[in-house]
Amino acid sequence: MSRYRFILYLLLLGFSTISVSAGNLSDELTDLIAAKKSSDIVKVWIKLYDVETSAEFKAKISSRSSALSDIHKSGIDRLKANHTDAQDELLDHLRAMTSNKQASVKSYKGHWIANIIEAEVSVEQLRQLERRSDIETIYSEPQIVSILPEQAVSISAKTAIVESNIQYINAPAAWSAGYTGQGRVVCSFDTGVDGLHPALFNNWKGHDGDSAAAWFDPASGESFPHSLDTLVVPLASPGHGTHTMGIIVGHDDATGDTIGVALDAKWISAGVIDIYGASIIDAFEWAADPDGDPNSIDDVPDVISHSWGVSDVGCDNIFFTIIDNVEALGIVNVFSAGNEGLQGAGTIRNPAVRANTNIDCFAVGNIDDSVGVIAQSSSLGPSSCNGATKPNVVAPGVGIRSAWPGGGYSELGGTSQAAPHVAGLVAMLRQRNPNATVDEIKQAILVSTNKLGRNLPDNTYGWGLIDCMAALNALSETNATPNIRVYSFDHDPISPGDEVVGTLVLQNLGAPATGVTATLVDHNPSLDIIAGLASFGAITTNEAATADVDFRVMVSDTVTEGSLLSLELNIDGDGYSTTTRLYFQIGPVSQRNFVTHDVGNIDFTISNWGTFGLGSDSYYPAGGVGFRYMGGSDEIFDGGLMIGVASDKVSDGVRNASSEPDGDFAVLPGGEMRFITPDDSITQQSWAVFTDARAENPIGLTIEQTSYAFNYEPYRDFIIIRYIIQNTGTAGLGNVYVGLNFDWDVIDWLYNAGGYSSAGEFTWVAYHSGTLFTQYRGVKLLHGLMNTAFTSPTDFAYCVPDSRGLPVDCYTSARKFAALTKGIASPVELETASDDLLQLLAARIPGMSVGETDTVAFALIAASTFTGIETVAERAYHAYVEFLHDGIPPEPPTPKTFALRQNYPNPFNSGTTILFNLPEYSNYTLTVYNVLGQKVREYKNADGPGEVMVTFDGGSLASGVYLYKLDAGNNTESKKMLLLK
Repeated sequence: MSRYRFILYLLLLGFSTISVSAGNLSDELTDLIAAKKSSDIVKVWIKLYDVETSAEFKAKISSRSSALSDIHKSGIDRLKANHTDAQDELLDHLRAMTSNKQASVKSYKGHWIANIIEAEVSVEQLRQLERRSDIETIYSEPQIVSILPEQAVSISAKTAIVESNIQYINAPAAWSAGYTGQGRVVCSFDTGVDGLHPALFNNWKGHDGDSAAAWFDPASGESFPHSLDTLVVPLASPGHGTHTMGIIVGHDDATGDTIGVALDAKWISAGVIDIYGASIIDAFEWAADPDGDPNSIDDVPDVISHSWGVSDVGCDNIFFTIIDNVEALGIVNVFSAGNEGLQGAGTIRNPAVRANTNIDCFAVGNIDDSVGVIAQSSSLGPSSCNGATKPNVVAPGVGIRSAWPGGGYSELGGTSQAAPHVAGLVAMLRQRNPNATVDEIKQAILVSTNKLGRNLPDNTYGWGLIDCMAALNALSETNATPNIRVYSFDHDPISPGDEVVGTLVLQNLGAPATGVTATLVDHNPSLDIIAGLASFGAITTNEAATADVDFRVMVSDTVTEGSLLSLELNIDGDGYSTTTRLYFQIGPVSQRNFVTHDVGNIDFTISNWGTFGLGSDSYYPAGGVGFRYMGGSDEIFDGGLMIGVASDKVSDGVRNASSEPDGDFAVLPGGEMRFITPDDSITQQSWAVFTDARAENPIGLTIEQTSYAFNYEPYRDFIIIRYIIQNTGTAGLGNVYVGLNFDWDVIDWLYNAGGYSSAGEFTWVAYHSGTLFTQYRGVKLLHGLMNTAFTSPTDFAYCVPDSRGLPVDCYTSARKFAALTKGIASPVELETASDDLLQLLAARIPGMSVGETDTVAFALIAASTFTGIETVAERAYHAYVEFLHDGIPPEPPTPKTFALRQNYPNPFNSGTTILFNLPEYSNYTLTVYNVLGQKVREYKNADGPGEVMVTFDGGSLASGVYLYKLDAGNNTESKKMLLLK
């Protein structure tokens, strides 16, 4: 079978109607569709295989910081990267099926909190999907309903009273100790909340001005919380959500009527239970990041209270991964155990039923606080999954008076009323320790319970009755370890020969530390430490502390103005030690500056001293934003320009043998970095001029640097940097090597793969974990003779201490020149590595006489997939040719291999461009087929060697997937494209 026919066969297989056994359909879904027609539409959850387990995800995002804000930010980024790319191919298929003649897909939506796609598909389409190797299980949409309490009994408000159920769990003692939930946020998934209720109004978080981050209402879309019309009319609906929220935070400031546990906590809520068309997965994603900004955490709830469950899915992992990932981000989930106790043992619903550990899916039973006995209706363990003990704890749930829509009050009973007591306690615990983990909070509740004189745990009372004060005493106020960093170092501007007198401020983002000191270490010949020891004493969590004395450092009078020097800084405390660096910028600082491109899909900081990024996560955090793609995290640890002519003559702006910015470039007067007015076709343009005069062994160059960014398609995914280089020295030069050096940290610096695309002539680095490759970053040479594509583990640039503790094998001038002249040195094994990688892409200028000028240009490129970054590289080249080369296209390099590119744009709605490389003059045929294998277009010609561009017009064709195949000589290659109208 030819390669083309095999590819076409695979493509058409996805549209086949052959029936096979339902290997990936859940039992419930199999039963549901048994009597349905092939064209009937069913709602399903498509669970793809996990990119990484929840345990692996949790371990990785917790490994670099104990601060909840850091964990939340890195976790959101990682989940979105993992699941967006893992779902791309399936989503493309579903998208195509929405427009086919049978309309076999009515709707679909991918989710990032777990690798799940919600969809409405035909029974016949299910038969297609179950054959896919990327799908683990397809479930029928679960019927999520409230755990209904007893009939509501209307009751009046009271004055200056704390309800007995609140007293029973020892909440007033916690209030007296100062724990009222102050500064914390609680959340419920329920039937809506009456936001105007006097016991709830003042505590709604939406009063801060961001109602969308405090109220999720997919049903009506209203901006203020209210009770919603529900599908379940009997009993408590729709007042259920108001009642449960009242138990968590309710109190009336005017009357003193107190019905809630965490009096000063703020509340948010998602009205998604018993609501037609509402998605519980949407609610989890909203609660994980209510304001849509993973950099902020004050909007994120400490706990979600759940009074719902599903009774017909047994122990299926339909919710467990979602819950685990949400809890890995730092959010505790508390579940009502259920009100089916009269049916006997093993009556706890999914997801509360899971019990792999004693804190899984924390389930709360219902106790009658008037007699201290479990309510008859409270669902009982053991877990039907594995026979383990359930519930986890019990709380009051009989005759609980709480808020009711319209400003009134009512009494209800059930585990729906018990679980909110635990949610309020979680807010108190987070107040005590803002960085306490979910596991630490649950364990503190579990080990501090009142055993009620019984031999517990058992399958009725779990581990016992919650006790607020005992739980607070069981939770340490401290995290596991301190996390101390430099907050600021204030001093006057520095000139050569000055004595620097500076005040150091440290901030602790981790566990409280005692006996903290900071010591400067003298390893810099240009800096002489006069006073380099300071004490800080104890630094509590999130505190910034000022040194007891100033640091005093003498700067050599031979230091070149504009140099950036540093000293090692050791930070020590009782049982704690870390090392960082303190930087000293030698004036005149006014000439050294940077700008940040902030249009298109990339934010990028570029300086006029050859250094890129300068973000908070880089080795030189100078106030830039780094390199951010699509609003993500900074992904440059080290980046900059590097120019070399010999092993002892390299001028650059990347870190040197002392792990400082080399700072070899000096700004020419009038060459300060600034934005300038660009041509109409360019959105943003920066300009600067500098020389390499500060290098230890200057080459004698003047460099004009211009950078360009675009805020319109298809040019939003790259930044172009052009260097016009002049030999202003006194002698001619041989080969001059000009490159961009990058230490990319894509998502997680320990899990990067990288290499070189010989077809596209660009270097790339991507996040790689398990089988997932995603989020590609790279550099494309646009102008100049290709010389080097070097990829290596960053050990190449790191200092390794010898037996005496002295650094050796650093990023010396000789090592940098070796990298500049490596040629194509991108080992194949690094393309599947999970490592911290260094890359350098360099051009060669073949000799420069005195006064001669030459040009080298690069593009920084980004995309989520390899196919995407190939396309971006092509677009960057075409933009450079069209807009930036004064109308004279640079000679493109002769392609070394035959290659067919992905069309762009893709998907497209009428026309698209198809590019391919021919290494020699050839006759070629480009043919376009529909999914039935019918030819719809054919292009025949002869061309090469070089790049060939064909424009395909699909204006007269129907929406759907098409295949395009290129035949040239003995070479054949095919790709898919998607037409959407």
